[in-house]
Amino acid sequence: MLKAVVIGPRGKMGRLIVKSLYERKNAQIVGAVAPKGADYVGKDVGLLCGLGKEINVKVTDDIESVIEQCNSIIDFTFPAVSLEVLKHAVSHKKALVCGTTGFKREEKEEFIKASQEIPIVFAGNTSLLINHVYKVLEYLAQNVGNYADIDIIEMHERFKKDAPSGTSLEMREVLKKALPDKNVNIHSIRGGDVPSTHKIIFNLLGERLEITHHATNFQCFADGAVQAAEYLLSKKNGFYTMKEVFGIS
Repeated sequence: MLKAVVIGPRGKMGRLIVKSLYERKNAQIVGAVAPKGADYVGKDVGLLCGLGKEINVKVTDDIESVIEQCNSIIDFTFPAVSLEVLKHAVSHKKALVCGTTGFKREEKEEFIKASQEIPIVFAGNTSLLINHVYKVLEYLAQNVGNYADIDIIEMHERFKKDAPSGTSLEMREVLKKALPDKNVNIHSIRGGDVPSTHKIIFNLLGERLEITHHATNFQCFADGAVQAAEYLLSKKNGFYTMKEVFGIS
């Protein structure tokens, strides 16, 4: 059974991850960790996250008080928080799903290094369809990329702190593996309450291909994150991707 600690349970993703865990038969929420001194510390996470009832799990601001009860940590917060969570995960040898974005290159290297000691899923996007889009981009990059001008347009809510998005950076990384010398531009738009939209444009002479993914709400990311945590239960130390979680070959 998945026994998870959720970091940042009052965040837009934390709330939905709690909901996704609660609705799964073989999953249990054993802890929820808030920032130090948060005004909701001590509250029942079920009431806090809109489940409509208490589930006998109180929010804490001390990860050490709950970490030994879990076999996986799910973290969608901010880089500084996630780097601290990583240290605790390594110290206690707990699997980690990190969906936080906005890391610097050297910070991402900390997760790669830590994967020698614990199993980690590190993902800019945990939705099923986006990870299939990555597969489509691999094919297009290999077969038409040399003939195309390629642009990525990404749109998110006005409150998203990082730009470009982690997803668009992963898309560019996929394309650049096949096209290392190709310039792939990313255009970021922040406005309103748009959950997530990504459009990849392949412009050729006389024709154009556009691939667009819309997330109409954030639940798809939460469900994917929980699936990633379940996936890690049977895995040894390593750095895993959502393609592996979803079985995309």
